[in-house]
Amino acid sequence: MNEERQLAQQDEKNPFADMGFIQFWVVSTIFWMTFPASVVLCYLTMGSFRTKQFVKALINDFLQTILVILVVVCVLVYVIYHYVSGLF
Repeated sequence: MNEERQLAQQDEKNPFADMGFIQFWVVSTIFWMTFPASVVLCYLTMGSFRTKQFVKALINDFLQTILVILVVVCVLVYVIYHYVSGLF
């Protein structure tokens, strides 16, 4: 029973979350550049479970990128407003 649980947990571990920054960047870029065909190819080669894990990792990366961009833009707007409003 315990061995089955360990095997199930090992299968649920997302191997795409453990990729390095550069490697995941290259894989995700290729995936998005060939989007419709890449989903089918991933499904055929890796299966539905690994494809779901890959898409979850891509969505997670996308949301993190959007959050970082949003924070940087907010800080830039604040800094520009703070320094420009002092000139008037």
